[in-house]
Amino acid sequence: MAAFNKFNSFVGDLGLAKINLNTDSILGLLTNTAPVAGDTVVDTTTGTCTVKSTSNAAEIAAGNGYTKKGLALATTSYSQTGGVGKLVASADQVLTASGGSVGPFRYLVLFDDTSGTTSTRSVIGWYDYGSSITLASGETFTFDSDQTNGILQIT
Repeated sequence: MAAFNKFNSFVGDLGLAKINLNTDSILGLLTNTAPVAGDTVVDTTTGTCTVKSTSNAAEIAAGNGYTKKGLALATTSYSQTGGVGKLVASADQVLTASGGSVGPFRYLVLFDDTSGTTSTRSVIGWYDYGSSITLASGETFTFDSDQTNGILQIT
């Protein structure tokens, strides 16, 4: 699994109770533009979502199996044991290209689709898959929710 990178504002949004990792809807949008730690929100009001403040990373176009706002993480839960918090999703998310290609994309950006307004959804972090990926029709991309270690850990 690609390494998790957090957005700086994620820490503040947790502390200000803007994000509830146990109950909010967490989504993962795909982009081919590198996000940066200084990004602060996702704007979901535009044709394709945009990670805003610094990178202005635009989501890939919807179609061929990919929907606007990306992958909805299935039933997330947050727990803490021994001072380590862990966000877990109940299942991996699989994107299957159908009727054409999806991508290219390199980054999966996690954001809270419950917080803020549709133009100011809180960002959480992103995964860098190392190089651009394009799915041909019938190919799949799996976001591994890592049931053991979680999607992210807070120490």
